[in-house]
Amino acid sequence: MAIEEENKMGAVLVVGGGVAGLQATMDLASSGYRVYLADRAPLIGGLMPQLDKTFPTNDCAMCFIAPKEEDRSGCLRGGVGAWRHCNVEVLPNAEVKSLAGEAGNFRAVIEIQPSFIDPAKCTAC
Repeated sequence: MAIEEENKMGAVLVVGGGVAGLQATMDLASSGYRVYLADRAPLIGGLMPQLDKTFPTNDCAMCFIAPKEEDRSGCLRGGVGAWRHCNVEVLPNAEVKSLAGEAGNFRAVIEIQPSFIDPAKCTAC
């Protein structure tokens, strides 16, 4: 996979699509960076989507991994695809094979396994 970035802000690779990776991705994307989110798993979210209710608030686990929005109301289950950011490209089934370079100028080699899902038709169900 070859991705060359030429924009002013540059591109960022976030490895791991758990709660911390998702939050970092959304913060960077909202700041204007092009973000590539790579995760070995076929889905993002880590273990949080597998939980129904979380302690101590008994809130739905999806509320923890969804981006924070002031105008958000109601349950996000079934509508998580709506928060996809235009500066984010999710790379599921991806594993970083090598990383070279120096601070501010890295080159990553990423191996992506086939997912057998057409991203254009995916509704994030």
